[in-house]
Amino acid sequence: MRVLELSTLFPVSLAGRLLLQLGFEVVKVEPPAGDPIRQVSPTLYKVLNEGEEIIYIDLKDGAEKVRRLAEEVDAVLTTFRPSTAERYGISYRRLAETKPDLIYVAIVGYGGEEYPRGHPSHDINFAALAGAVGPCPPYVQAVDVAAGLLAALTITAMAAKGEGGYVEIPMSRAAALVNILNLSLRRDGKPLLLSGDYPFYTVYRYTGGRVALGAVEPKFWERFCRAIGREHLIPRQLDPTARKEVEKVLSEMDCNALEELAKREEIPLTPVYDIDKALTIFELDNLFKLF
Repeated sequence: MRVLELSTLFPVSLAGRLLLQLGFEVVKVEPPAGDPIRQVSPTLYKVLNEGEEIIYIDLKDGAEKVRRLAEEVDAVLTTFRPSTAERYGISYRRLAETKPDLIYVAIVGYGGEEYPRGHPSHDINFAALAGAVGPCPPYVQAVDVAAGLLAALTITAMAAKGEGGYVEIPMSRAAALVNILNLSLRRDGKPLLLSGDYPFYTVYRYTGGRVALGAVEPKFWERFCRAIGREHLIPRQLDPTARKEVEKVLSEMDCNALEELAKREEIPLTPVYDIDKALTIFELDNLFKLF
């Protein structure tokens, strides 16, 4: 199946790349100057667009070219706001006139309830409204990624069922989905257990760096406490005050010894790497080969 990608920047490009890896053919329309993401990060542009057919069209006077392209594909993927797409003559209404069975998936900002529908926003804004921003901006663009995944999933599902039609993926809802655990805990009247305030799920400093502990299941917390010689902390998994004692113990341990202990005892504890170290571990060009 063929997909026409009408967008620039991140979320839709991610969706298109996922679809390409899943076996779809993807044709991407870029403005004459190219996708601005190329200037932000040539590496990201290459990773997200490699293998796609790129066509350069100025939408201000190229709507007819886009409509002809749309007649030759099965699905359209875009981030244009509905009003903008209509103004350019590439909305679902216009494209479906000549291809009624077209799948048209639009990643939009808002669903129309939580904020003005056409309000300009980015990842940080959606995360903020979903209660997912703390004292500092989010380090990763989780909402962009979630929206791209949802768009790719939607097109795949509609294609599998032989359905056509118009579907919106509001990024505000994607942000709420990313934060669904904490939103659910709050509705239940329970504490936000994975906030970092509790000793079983947080980041600790040790000699030489930091480690992340994710001992969510009681068996892992018990295993961790025994491994560091603090069995008396086992009943205090949900006691925020136990965090200081754990931190003191770990701060006195050698980094290599701590990592080896975690591997030997199968404890969900790993080093916290900086971005440069992470780059040596993950091969960006091979990320999509998982799909």
